[in-house]
Order: sequence, then structure tokens, then C-alpha cells
Amino acid sequence: MKALRNYVMAATGTALALSLTACGGGEKEDTRDPQAVLKAAAEKTAGANSYRTKRQVTNAEGTERGEYAFSRKPDLAERKTWRTRAKNGKKEPERFTHTMSEDQTLYTRDAKIADGRWVSSSLLARGEEPPKPEDVQKTAEGSLPKLLSVLRTSKDVRKVGRETVNGRKATHFAGTVVLADLAAYKGDVMRDWLRELYVKNHREDGLEKVDIDLWIGKDDIPVKGAEHGKGSKGSTGVTEEYADFGADPGIRIPKGKDVVTEDAWLQEVRDKAYRGITPVS
Repeated sequence: MKALRNYVMAATGTALALSLTACGGGEKEDTRDPQAVLKAAAEKTAGANSYRTKRQVTNAEGTERGEYAFSRKPDLAERKTWRTRAKNGKKEPERFTHTMSEDQTLYTRDAKIADGRWVSSSLLARGEEPPKPEDVQKTAEGSLPKLLSVLRTSKDVRKVGRETVNGRKATHFAGTVVLADLAAYKGDVMRDWLRELYVKNHREDGLEKVDIDLWIGKDDIPVKGAEHGKGSKGSTGVTEEYADFGADPGIRIPKGKDVVTEDAWLQEVRDKAYRGITPVS
């Protein structure tokens, strides 16, 4: 009798567990309108103090891979890029460039200049005032702020479905942006200067429209973005993956003898030229 009672209790517990899972123990489907999700993701992105981006760009000139990180406070950014170009039908050797910035100072390191030291320079022209914070988009943020804004202007933005991106569940959104429509856009989801720059750069690539995809994960955090187009100059594409929102990016600005100012380095180049020494370029 006792064994029978234990069997019934075990079976009842199993059924109850299955019932709870079916009724809400699993992940609930997001029933919001795509525009509502994209707006929430844009707000999360704008409010994030930091995140990391892995980026790949392909166009007629070649391919560039990048790893970016940044923080707003303190004002820091880091970019590592590996670029391969095709010249006269031949593939050139891959070139690595490493840059960092702190406030309005840029640090650049290239093995082919300044004997491999970091070269510091100002991000502002002489006498130029620093831009307003709302008019600044860090390069290390990748294309994410632009992709979110541009996709929100699309007339056909739609939810594609649920997918897994690098082990993270995300909802896939897509849309096509016609540059003529974007140029005439009068809404408030994108700043005029950024919208005009986006249209200008893509038209220079020979495009008239751009296909955009975004994958938005838990808590409206973007996990992946992409844009592709085909025009008079061939195909272009950008793919990015995002991670570590709010985490310490671990950027360590170079100091000491490993750094030379741009003015001091240029003076070294002039001095070597004067002495008849050919500088490395």
C-alpha cells in the first residue's frame, strides 16, 4: 500500500511539473510590435555605458575585420582592425591597426610607423570646440546605433522569427531601407546629421537601398546586426555581434616611453630626412 501511494505521488508530481512548464515555466513569446521592440533596444543601447563589438566589412576594396570596445564614462574606446585590400587584381598582405582614445586624445599603433610606438594626437582641429555629447557617436560602437535608427524608418520592418545567435536566444527583425525615402524622412528617430551621412556614404558605394537585419535578445539587448546592399559598384556588407553590455571593457591607455606625440614623431621624420636616413613608412 505504501509503495502504491509513493508511485501515485511521484506520478502526480511529474504531471504537475509538466503542467507548470506548459503554462508558463518556459519563455513567453514577445507579442509587441516590431517598432516597439526596436525602440526599446535603441534606448537600451543609448543608455549602455559600454559594450563590445565584433565586426566584418566586405566591399569592392576588400575585407576588414574589427574588434571594438568602449565606455562613455570614463570616455574610452579601443579598436583593433585587420584589413585586406585587393590592388590591381592582387590581394595585398593583411594590415593590422590598433587605436585607442581617451577623451579627445587618439593613440594609434602601426608596426610600420614610429618604430612601433603609440602615436598620440588630438581628435580636434586646432582651436576647435569639443562637440556636444548628443552629437557624438563613437566609432567603437560599430554600426548598432545607426542600424537601429535606420531600421525604425523602414516601411516594411517585420519580425522574422526566433533564432539562436552564439548560444543566445533572439528575435530576428528585418527590413529594407530605400535611400531616397530615408533622405526625405522627417521623423525624430534619427538625427539629421547622422541620416544625411548614412545616405551619403551608401550612395558613394553605389547603393540605392539597403537590407538590414537585427537580432534582439533578452531584456531588449541587441546581439547581432547586419546590413547588405548591391549597387553599381558591386556588393557591400557589414556584420556585427554585440556582447558585454555594461561590463568593464578593460581598456588600458598607453603611457610613458611607449608613446610619442604626433608632432614629435613628425619632427623625428624630418630630422632623419635631413640626415639622409630613409624613414620607415
